[in-house]
Amino acid sequence: MPAISMRTRYSGAMAGVVRRTQAQRRAATRTALLDATLESLVEHGYANVTAAQIAARAGVTRGAQAHYFATKAELVTAALEHAADQITDKFRADPPICDSETKTVMALVDRLWDLHDSPTFVAIAELWLASRTDAELRPHVIRLDKRVTVAVTEILTSAAPGMMASPDATAVMLTALAVMRGVLLTSFVSSQRSVAALWATTRGELEKLIAVAADH
Repeated sequence: MPAISMRTRYSGAMAGVVRRTQAQRRAATRTALLDATLESLVEHGYANVTAAQIAARAGVTRGAQAHYFATKAELVTAALEHAADQITDKFRADPPICDSETKTVMALVDRLWDLHDSPTFVAIAELWLASRTDAELRPHVIRLDKRVTVAVTEILTSAAPGMMASPDATAVMLTALAVMRGVLLTSFVSSQRSVAALWATTRGELEKLIAVAADH
């Protein structure tokens, strides 16, 4: 049996390896930095997060991090957009099909609650609070909050066109978003049991508002 050279064996082993393009590597590094930023915001809070912490968590050098995002504000803003995309993509996926618009909307409300009740929302809430006194951050938070609201409106219009044609639809939707966020902010200082009880109560009131709007 003829001998197989090391070079032949190496070439054969590499034949099954798919090498990523430079664009793919850059995209993966960027995503790792954005995910690391959200995780760092949850763990440390906006005031205590540093670019060096984020770079270490992402597994890149500080120089590499600076190559993608020159400042902490730029990095955090991109992470906020990344978080908004995650929430809207998950909210939009596999829309529920129920036997009434009220049930369909409530299924979407429950999905949105689950998405808000997550580390991603904690990171976003950190940036909401920080933007109160950070003039550079504030316009980005406002812009992306509007973007999420528009996406939610579009999804509800597609899933429940009858309800969204009601004159009360916009007010009901904004109330639902405000209620969810308010309840979840209490989770920062309350027990899980208290938050669950508060959500059960407010969810029932939201269902009444949605049912009225759907009947118009």
